[in-house]
Amino acid sequence: IVHNPSAIASIRGRCPVTELQAAGVTVMLGSDGVAPDRSYDMFRHMFQAMRYHRFHFRDPDVLPAGRVLSMATIEAAEALGLEEEIGSLEAGKKADIILIDMRKPHLYPFDMPLYRVAYFANGNDVQTVLVNGEILMQDREVLTVNQDEVLDLAQREIRAALERTGLQHLVETPDGFWGVGF
Repeated sequence: IVHNPSAIASIRGRCPVTELQAAGVTVMLGSDGVAPDRSYDMFRHMFQAMRYHRFHFRDPDVLPAGRVLSMATIEAAEALGLEEEIGSLEAGKKADIILIDMRKPHLYPFDMPLYRVAYFANGNDVQTVLVNGEILMQDREVLTVNQDEVLDLAQREIRAALERTGLQHLVETPDGFWGVGF
C-alpha cells in the first residue's frame, strides 16, 4: 500500500495506516506527484503523515518518527519488492544514501538527529546523494545532468501540455487565493 498523506489530507479522507500496519500490511509513503497543493519532498510527507494520524486519533504517540522513517525507506523497498536490493544500509545491498546537512538552525539542537530529520528536515537539507554507490549530487550540485536545462525543458513541456489540452487556467492564480476580503 502507498500512503500519500498530503493527497489524502487535501480531500479530507483517511488511509487507515495504523490499522493496516497492525494487520501486518506493508505501508510505504508516497507523494502523489506535484499537484498544486503537493510536493515531491518526502520529508514533508513524513511529517504530514505523523501530524495527520496523530490529529485523527488525538494521540501524540501514533505513527512515531522512527516508523515514518521506516515507511520512507525499508517499508518502501518492501512494498516495491526490492527489499533485497535497497531500503537499508546492509552488506550486499546497493548503497543508496543521502547525506543531510544538519548544521542548520531548524535542525538544532543536534540531539536526537533521526527525530529531527523526521520532524524538521526538508529536501533542501540534502547535501549529497549516492545511488548504488555513485555520487549523483555533491554539495547540492547535481553532477549527472545540467539541472538548469532539465528545469527549462520541464517548464516548456508543461506549458505545451497545458496548451494542447486547453488547461492553462489550472496554473493561473484562482480568484479565492487570498481568501475573503482581499
